Amino acid sequence: MDGTALDDPSLAERVPIIAQIENNPIARPPSGLNLADLVIEAPVEGDTTRFMAVYLCRDQVDASVGPIRSARYFNADLYQQLRGLTLHFGGAGKVLFRLDQSNVKRVNGLSEGWYFFERAGPWGAPHNVYLDVDAVRIEMEEGGLKDRADISGQRAPFEFDADVEMPDGRDVNSVNLSTASFWHFGWNWSADAQRWLRTDGGVPNFDKITGDRLRARTILVQVVRQDVLPNELDPGGYPRRLQYLVDEGDGMLYVDGRGYDVKWSRGDTKDLTTWTYADSGEPVILPPGKVWWTIVPRGSGVSEG
Repeated sequence: MDGTALDDPSLAERVPIIAQIENNPIARPPSGLNLADLVIEAPVEGDTTRFMAVYLCRDQVDASVGPIRSARYFNADLYQQLRGLTLHFGGAGKVLFRLDQSNVKRVNGLSEGWYFFERAGPWGAPHNVYLDVDAVRIEMEEGGLKDRADISGQRAPFEFDADVEMPDGRDVNSVNLSTASFWHFGWNWSADAQRWLRTDGGVPNFDKITGDRLRARTILVQVVRQDVLPNELDPGGYPRRLQYLVDEGDGMLYVDGRGYDVKWSRGDTKDLTTWTYADSGEPVILPPGKVWWTIVPRGSGVSEG
């Protein structure tokens, strides 16, 4: 999923574990995002965001990740691309119905008593559910989840090449995004770490397990159509979001302190998203390393420094 194991054929038989991790300010720092091979971020109510952390390449994660939260509509679209097992804790009835109609392989910790979900940490419910990734892997390969892990054709959502020569691009030291007037997050390029380092609300973000800043080599911003659903409210009374990921649109790519404008398209649910450079039309091929894929609605603020 991050291109670092391009020559390892064993990974072709391993099913990605997709953990639904929250991004609520009262439940920071999150646990385990730096241990994931790929992180996907998308808006939920109020255009705040939620993370899907994908674990595949490590033989062992040696940690419980979280806090684990409920599923959203975008889980169906992303499952169809990644073909992984989605692990979440609850979800609205209409959302779960759509996931089942889309044949999403998933485990709902709120309704299933699997031992690899546990309540822990300093916060109260619903911000205190964690997931033992290694225990999930064992159950997928040797135990009671073998049927749900029988997913044909897991797919890498991006093309990687260790010898890729990136286009010139533009110098970028920081990327700032806002999905609402009160929700700001972004990245600063660190020449020392040779990674993008995460901020939320202007404050550095850390991984509770590793103690390091949240980081990635590649940041990919996908700008999408989004509907606000006034007839579908969360328990706090905020309308849910529905993103259109089978469509086409614009985006921005940031790699190694450089920025590029890109285009994306996906014609059908069975297809992977295709990424091309906006100026040349050439396909986007990434260098190995962690990708952080951020989905934002049209009208979001995106600025570079």
